[in-house]
Amino acid sequence: MIKAEVLEALKQMTTVDRLEIIEMASRLIREELAVKPRVIDRQELSLTKAVEVMCPYYEQGSELTVFTDQDTEDFYEYQEYA
Repeated sequence: MIKAEVLEALKQMTTVDRLEIIEMASRLIREELAVKPRVIDRQELSLTKAVEVMCPYYEQGSELTVFTDQDTEDFYEYQEYA
């Protein structure tokens, strides 16, 4: 059902029925919100763990930083580029 159909169906219900629907929808939203923070916490823990694992690779003098360009000149100023 799309929003317009839901709204049209709500218009045709009694006030009591509409309130019941609103209460049920609110309960579903609250239950969903109660679950989402746990998922976010797991993701944050995963990201934190990933940072801890990868951090040594990006420290100065590591194998990844060997390939960084320490020259401050812009690339387009080089005369001998391919």
